[in-house]
Amino acid sequence: MPEARSELDHLAADFLDYLANERMYSPLTIKAYRRDLEDFCRFTGEYDPKLVHHPEQVDRPAIRHFLGYLRERGLGARSVARKLATLKSFFKYLTRAEAIPANPAADIKTPRFPRRLPEFLQEDQALRLVELPARNTLTGIRDRAILETFYATGIRLAELTGLTVGDVSFTAHTLRVTGKGNKERLVTFGPLAGEALGQYLEARRGRGEVVESRSPLFCGRGERPIAPRTVQMRVAHYMKQVAEARHLSPHLLRHSVATHLLDRGADLLAVKDLLGHASLSSTQVYTHVKMEQMKKLYRQAHPHSGESRH
Repeated sequence: MPEARSELDHLAADFLDYLANERMYSPLTIKAYRRDLEDFCRFTGEYDPKLVHHPEQVDRPAIRHFLGYLRERGLGARSVARKLATLKSFFKYLTRAEAIPANPAADIKTPRFPRRLPEFLQEDQALRLVELPARNTLTGIRDRAILETFYATGIRLAELTGLTVGDVSFTAHTLRVTGKGNKERLVTFGPLAGEALGQYLEARRGRGEVVESRSPLFCGRGERPIAPRTVQMRVAHYMKQVAEARHLSPHLLRHSVATHLLDRGADLLAVKDLLGHASLSSTQVYTHVKMEQMKKLYRQAHPHSGESRH
């Protein structure tokens, strides 16, 4: 017989349902939370079996031992910090639900680690990228519209795949986007993205498809919404032709949009609102990218940089 699930397992499942159905987190994010909680539940069952049946008795030492166990397994500070963030959110949820009296992870300090600066495309690479898809096939026309939309707006993958035709205003040049936490925002797009979207919708109508306001904006097979994995694969396919990076993904385009806007003098708060960041600190990382570019140019070109002398 399969082993009965513990109370801690049940509460973890409730938390994941809450994230999926109320906070509207993406499937990939839910998957990461689930993996972290499974690791914690498994460790706790071995560390002190009674805790998995009495989650209210989980304390700071138990969580610290878990973090120590992760380090012994060779996990880096970044991965440990992510798992701690998961536990902080999980126990905060349990506290609010009155399943436990207090959050035992609340005051545990997050491990320090150097923040990795995001990779991005150069402007000429991004401009070449959006021109790559074929314009004589429905798939190519769709792919060009996807790339133009990503580069015009900087929206997330889950936001793009969740768009409907009714979310597009061709007169106002805006998209109504549903982001993290089910929060809606309007993002603007330029004439090239508008042209690509219009051509794609016309191509769908031209093959006899009934395109209504509630229809998915981007379709995969048939008239079903395009799968996030399909978008990832198509974007990576084109990116390989213009760039080399660790992660060729839609998120690389998001980083590129932010970097290019700030390079051209855009206001930091405006970029924050465009990207749908909850806090300004998430957007400020792109100012560090710009500073690193300036330092590199200085070292290469300035007579007194110490590197340009012969």
